Amino acid sequence: MEKQVPAVAALEMVTLRGRRGHRHRLSEVTLQIPSEPTAVMGLSGAGKTSLLNLLVGFESADAGTVERPGSVAWVPSGLGLWPGYRVRQHLETVGQANPDALLESFGLGDLAEEFPHRLSLGQQSRLAVARALATPSDVLVMDEPLAHVDACRRPDYWRVIREAVAQDGRALIFSTHEPGTVLSEASQVCCLINGRVAYFGDVETLYKSPESEALARFMGPVNWLGDEESRFWLGNHGAETPPSLRPESLDLEISQTSEFRCVDYRNHGAVCESTICHAPSGKRRVFWHRPHAAGKPGESARVCLQWLGLFLIALLLIACEKAPGLPALEVAQVKAWRLPIDGPKLPAPRSVAAGPDDEMVILDDAGRVIVFNREGEVQRRWRMPDVSVGRPEGVVVLDNGDIVVCDTHYHRVVIFDGEGALIKTFGESGRDAGEFIYPVAIAVDSEEHLYVGEYGSNDRIQKFTRAGEHVLTFGSFGMEPGQFQRPSGIVWHEGLVYVADAVNNRIQAFKDDGTFVKVIPLTHRGENVPLHLPYDLTMDREAHLILVEYGAGRILRCTREGVLLGAFGEQGSGTGRFHTPWGVEVDSRGHLRVADTGNRRLVALQVTPERR
Repeated sequence: MEKQVPAVAALEMVTLRGRRGHRHRLSEVTLQIPSEPTAVMGLSGAGKTSLLNLLVGFESADAGTVERPGSVAWVPSGLGLWPGYRVRQHLETVGQANPDALLESFGLGDLAEEFPHRLSLGQQSRLAVARALATPSDVLVMDEPLAHVDACRRPDYWRVIREAVAQDGRALIFSTHEPGTVLSEASQVCCLINGRVAYFGDVETLYKSPESEALARFMGPVNWLGDEESRFWLGNHGAETPPSLRPESLDLEISQTSEFRCVDYRNHGAVCESTICHAPSGKRRVFWHRPHAAGKPGESARVCLQWLGLFLIALLLIACEKAPGLPALEVAQVKAWRLPIDGPKLPAPRSVAAGPDDEMVILDDAGRVIVFNREGEVQRRWRMPDVSVGRPEGVVVLDNGDIVVCDTHYHRVVIFDGEGALIKTFGESGRDAGEFIYPVAIAVDSEEHLYVGEYGSNDRIQKFTRAGEHVLTFGSFGMEPGQFQRPSGIVWHEGLVYVADAVNNRIQAFKDDGTFVKVIPLTHRGENVPLHLPYDLTMDREAHLILVEYGAGRILRCTREGVLLGAFGEQGSGTGRFHTPWGVEVDSRGHLRVADTGNRRLVALQVTPERR
């Protein structure tokens, strides 16, 4: 049973006796630190070590009190190892009867009989942390733990700390200079500036909504822009942005008509740093942003900055702006959210399917299957069996909750149960019946036959039983009626199979026995409406077709005969805009779900009820 740990300490009006010059290292500190993992941050000399020393009683205060609910284990800045004790003895001495498992978890198993002076600094750091975990203490206080450990291994050891703290119900307080560690390991953070508490509160709040630029910088690179600067550098969307823009919410795009040029581009891995110059005025500014999709821009490339930070934004009656003369698909609400991060990467959705209870099943470009509930909360997630040569596209959910995925670059179809357990696969590389080149689209009929579309000069549709037995094949590569160039979206309805023939910019209909029926022209008031790479299609509750256009960033709604009923969206990154969307689905309530791939977000559209 987990221990219930109360607030760790209450500090009131504390100043330390120790001085630097004529200043106290801490002054007027009042805190009540909760049992949740808490980080202490600050520049060198801000008072981090002094605060932790005070908490453990290593230093005393000029005034005030420190209240502790129980015993405290300490990892000091100097590590505090005992020269005459071997590695194993460090853990045994503090009460760990069988220390071997803990030593192994910190990579010290082979060094159990060594003395501290025979260890590297990184090994000594790990030993100091392991010793603290070996104690029966209620509170762990760590001064920059694992700071000397190789960065590539540090997450492994933080996982050990995290699991041990959770298992034993202990409180954790640690100091660090690393924003990433705070974001991943702490719930609360105390920020010190010149010996005073500048912020104490929730980590996510500090990251997303800091009150000042100085506080924002505690959580890593940030673009802090006033209203005028936002409008100058970001154009029309500048008025919508908050002052604090994190790198993942800012994109750098090539624009031949822009007055801004990128004069320096530095790749830091997960984020990039660019110096942007406004050519007419010569004004310059450094921006932190997501890595440019095509790599380093050319020398003095013309660029524009796009804000991608529209999370959970509700709007009333949004109509398509760039569809003059076309009917507007009116929307009562727009919501957008990101997928869970994957290491340093912010993945993008590729395909979306509706499941039981309006769950949404997403395939992303990290090779994951992610299940959201209807509110956009992650319920389950898992990885495809292999993603070393490519990521999947195309997903459908069966009536019993099984999830069927086109494992595109592995030339097969993969079936999981609703919890992610692998049930079976079928298909292999080839052009014969039951084989695939690049399967990319999938649909299911009322008898749970599967229709799989593929491309790669073998563009066709194959029909299978649910067990993966081949039934028939129809279509071939080409531009003639009944042929395809990338059949990337499929939907079945009452004996007909509708196919988004992407590169041929058209919708085709077939009987489900493979007989070609017709090409469906998209029209409005008798005039043809051109399509721009229709990448996916689905059907709403009124049996109207819903299309998503990769090339135009639009959502289109039309009858099964092709009469346009409404259009929504345009290319871009703001509200009501899409950037290379790949997938679309409709849930039981009639809400649309769009895989807005280029903007790395999932978008939910609620069609206005009275206009359905």
